[in-house]
Amino acid sequence: MNLRVLASSAAVVGGLCWLVRWVVDLTAGDPGWGGVAHWVGLGLLAVAVAVVGAGLVSRSALWLWVIVALAAPLLAWSVYAVVRGDGEGTTLDGVLGIVALLAGAAGLVRGRGERESEAPRQRPGRRAAR
Repeated sequence: MNLRVLASSAAVVGGLCWLVRWVVDLTAGDPGWGGVAHWVGLGLLAVAVAVVGAGLVSRSALWLWVIVALAAPLLAWSVYAVVRGDGEGTTLDGVLGIVALLAGAAGLVRGRGERESEAPRQRPGRRAAR
C-alpha cells in the first residue's frame, strides 16, 4: 500500500468519525458511543499526520524519518489541546473532521489521477541526448 493512500484513507475515515459524532451530538444529544468515535477518529488522524510528516523527510535518514513521524502528531495534538481548551469541543471536532475528510478525499483523488496518468517515461541521459 502506498503511504499517500494510507494517509488519505486514515484522514477520510478519521474525519468521518468526528463528523458523524458532531452531527449526532447536534441532532440527538450526546451518543453513548461518542467517546469511542472521538478516540478512533483521533487515532486515525494521528496516523494520517504521522505519515504526512514522515513524507516531508528523506527516507535515507531513517532516524530522522522516525522522529518526524512521531513528532508531527504530537505537535498537532498540542495545538489541538490548546485550541480546544477545557470545553467539550464537539464543534471543533466536527469542523476538523470536515477539513480532514476533504483533505483526505483530495489526496485520494490526486493519487488516483497520478496512477492513471503514469506512463513509462524515458529519462534523459547520454543516449537520449544523441
